[in-house]
Amino acid sequence: MNRVYNAFRFAEVIAAAVCLATVIGLVFWATVTRFLATPNIWVIEITQIFFAWTCALSASIAFRRSSHFSVDLLSGRLPAGSEFWMGILRNVLVFCLVMGVVYVSLDFVHLSRRRPLPLTRIPFSWVAASISVAFAMMGVTCIENIARLVTERLGSRAKGEL
Repeated sequence: MNRVYNAFRFAEVIAAAVCLATVIGLVFWATVTRFLATPNIWVIEITQIFFAWTCALSASIAFRRSSHFSVDLLSGRLPAGSEFWMGILRNVLVFCLVMGVVYVSLDFVHLSRRRPLPLTRIPFSWVAASISVAFAMMGVTCIENIARLVTERLGSRAKGEL
């Protein structure tokens, strides 16, 4: 199971990198064609799709790596040993938040499929889906964090450290 999960997370990083490389390549292409006085306007729409996916996947990766900013206001003032319960509470609250965003964003995906991009006629749902996917992956990270905290807690109890 861990091998499948690691492969999934590696694929997430590769997909984000490919999306970013595609954005860079398309912007370069648009610049060259504009310089040559034959601009490809459709490139802007395709770039927007890949940029949305780059941002969403990168946000999920940053969340998994705890790379977002955080404010350590309470943990230093809480009694010793409360880190476990604060970690559980934090992850449960974030899980509820991201699942709420997934729920709302799925409705947005459904609504946006009726709105095609003007030049390419690609449904806008391709952009909107990036939100649902990224937040669902953040939910998986919350579940992983809870499982890790519980496993560490059980392991330390078995060793008699508590």
